[in-house]
Amino acid sequence: MSIPSNITEVKRQVKSSIEASKEKEAKTADIVEKQEEGELRETPFDKGKLGAMLQEVIADFKLKRKYQECTLLKQPFEVEGNKINFFLNGELQEHLFSKLKPELMGIVKRKLENDLVEIHYEVRAEAMKEEDKLYTSTDKLAYLTKKSPALKELQKRFGLETDF
Repeated sequence: MSIPSNITEVKRQVKSSIEASKEKEAKTADIVEKQEEGELRETPFDKGKLGAMLQEVIADFKLKRKYQECTLLKQPFEVEGNKINFFLNGELQEHLFSKLKPELMGIVKRKLENDLVEIHYEVRAEAMKEEDKLYTSTDKLAYLTKKSPALKELQKRFGLETDF
């Protein structure tokens, strides 16, 4: 949303936000109406289908410059029936996910055509093993050399040292 430069633009933005909220209310009312009539959509889905749909949502969020939300959606998840469980890394992600959850619920229900989807999250501290922590430059070089053997050749060729 841009900062308005005059009163007419302010009025236009207010009017468009009111219209958007009315559309949102109409969609919510339509879903409630379908639930009351028993017209619930329950299209089955699996982890692969959900993953593909999340990639589309991530691409859309990137265009909207919602980078924190993209990071949340890239977290590992598992699917059990109609229940989706995201595994978050800490309290900050938990706070951000609780803000994102209502919007995400709407998107997932619409794109997966399943009104019974439930989204939950669990905070898991992905603790690194003590031996995996890299403190010194030599440790870091050894780790990178294991990942890419070409680095060892470059180190020999150019006479590079970690300690100076």
